[in-house]
Amino acid sequence: MSLQDINIKRQAEGLQRTFKGVVHFLEEKYGEFQQLCRVFNPKRGYSPTTARDIKELYKTATAKFAEARALQQIIRGKYRGIVSLDPQAQRQVEELSLMYRKDYRFFEQNQSTWQREQQVRQEQAVPHRILSHLYTVYQASPSLSSLILCFQGDPSSLKTLKERIQLGEQDCLDTTEGELWFFLAGVKSPDASILRNKLIETLLHDLNGRVKGVARKVTKGDEVQEEVLRAMLRSLAAVPEGDIKIL
Repeated sequence: MSLQDINIKRQAEGLQRTFKGVVHFLEEKYGEFQQLCRVFNPKRGYSPTTARDIKELYKTATAKFAEARALQQIIRGKYRGIVSLDPQAQRQVEELSLMYRKDYRFFEQNQSTWQREQQVRQEQAVPHRILSHLYTVYQASPSLSSLILCFQGDPSSLKTLKERIQLGEQDCLDTTEGELWFFLAGVKSPDASILRNKLIETLLHDLNGRVKGVARKVTKGDEVQEEVLRAMLRSLAAVPEGDIKIL
């Protein structure tokens, strides 16, 4: 056997080992991936971290499947007759691919259902008491600087947060399921970054990231409309737990 033949055989065997390593990786990671997909249940509390981990693992697995198939094609073509692929490993690649896709579809269905339910809930849960109060206040004072706050979290944490805000005569609060709304009249808000830090420090401390919020500055009466509150809810859906977004 010539030196060139020896090098070609080594290259082929190296690709063969790489292929087996890819299959082993996919098999090893599947248990973790399957468990994440199965425990993901937004009805018990949506976990952005779990959703992100599932997507990252699936992205990695998809790349590995593409690599495995490319290696199969090269070995069957360029190195045909020099090395052979384990038929069981080849079947395993296709079986694992189906299993990954099946579990990811289960995750996507759960997430889509949750997103639809969130959209319906947001459309239905506009705090009409706050909205009515806003109309009343701004009818009398069309150029009043105020602040609208909306928080989402578990009931115990929202109760604690509620006790931290003292309402004035023109202020108002309203609650919906899992939400707490405030209208604070006459508040002259600082810059967004300063306001955000101040709100987190004074309202969310010691709540261990179980509440998130969004704040909207209002300076004139024509900003007071139902769509403003709906936009706040849409923005709040993307806010990480333990944070507050200033609009």
